[in-house]
Amino acid sequence: MVQALCVLILLFSLTARADFFGFGDDKKFSSRIPPLVEKLKALKMKDDPSFEDEFNKAVKNVENGVEEEKLFCSGEAGDQQGRVIPQDQKQLCFRELKKRYLEAVNVVFDQKKKYLGILHAKQIERLSEIQKQQKSEIEKNF
Repeated sequence: MVQALCVLILLFSLTARADFFGFGDDKKFSSRIPPLVEKLKALKMKDDPSFEDEFNKAVKNVENGVEEEKLFCSGEAGDQQGRVIPQDQKQLCFRELKKRYLEAVNVVFDQKKKYLGILHAKQIERLSEIQKQQKSEIEKNF
């Protein structure tokens, strides 16, 4: 009975400590990176310099978000509410940040690859038109 009571007190104190620092399940640190990644995914692909500007701004926002979270995870800065991460949560914070950062890098790569595919297809189309024009000019001249 005493052992069960000790375990219960230990669990309660850990939960209370987590809630005190704002890292309980109901007050989990909210990362800015997933919404920024979703914004990046939602960009409409188009062969237009404005797309490149929007894309580069979105990538820069993700990079800035990662830098802010690095500062938070290292304990050098607080979150939006001014809370600072406890020492025992730093490693977990960095693991989560790494996971989000890898996801963001994959999304950036996929979006850029799609965009380059669109540009490449358009260039091939232009090249085919030039080839047709040259063939027709050769046919006219000879």
